[in-house]
Amino acid sequence: MTGTLAGNWDVHLEVFRTHAHQLLVWAYQDVRHKLSPDSDEPTKTGWLAEAMKRRLDLPETPSEYDHYWPGDQVPISPDGQEGNERLRLDFSVVKNGIKPRLCYLFEAKRLRTSAYPIGKYVGDEGMKDFVDGRYGRECPEAAMVGLFENKDVDYWHSELKRVCEEDLKKSTPTLRQTGNFSLVEIHDELAGELESHHEREASLGRLRLLHIFLDCRAV
Repeated sequence: MTGTLAGNWDVHLEVFRTHAHQLLVWAYQDVRHKLSPDSDEPTKTGWLAEAMKRRLDLPETPSEYDHYWPGDQVPISPDGQEGNERLRLDFSVVKNGIKPRLCYLFEAKRLRTSAYPIGKYVGDEGMKDFVDGRYGRECPEAAMVGLFENKDVDYWHSELKRVCEEDLKKSTPTLRQTGNFSLVEIHDELAGELESHHEREASLGRLRLLHIFLDCRAV
């Protein structure tokens, strides 16, 4: 099956989104016992990506997942970077079987008061890179994953909304958010997922960002 990249997003996005979320849920369930404040971000996201791969190899995994494959620390070159200068995406899900292929991107950030504040989540290598087009230039939608190590979902919701409201008051907002955050339920195991919408430069089109919060507190 062939088509344009934009056309493939139009046709496949709804199901792709659902399946990417399901893969994340399965992976999280499989590695939750290892996720704690003691492990760093690349370790956490690596465990999640590997768990997705293991799920895809299980005979009981439904056949509609046969065309997906997770990526872990995939290098990208939005500005022509080469070698070790390339940026790295935390993890992703690629949809094969169509041309051009699609890639659903997840960018994860640790969240812990004092050590990993919300500013790292919204800033460079986080939300801002999606809005600026350094990540996901060809994607109309992507997901941020907050790996929270203390407090709770409500606390991190309030922190995210606070910094975005502060950004909107700037003479030149960097996140270019349109409208407010709203709750969205794509998978019933991902409580507290939010969505936001952002303007990007005209050639990239608008961006929908989903915000998933995974409990990584000590168990």
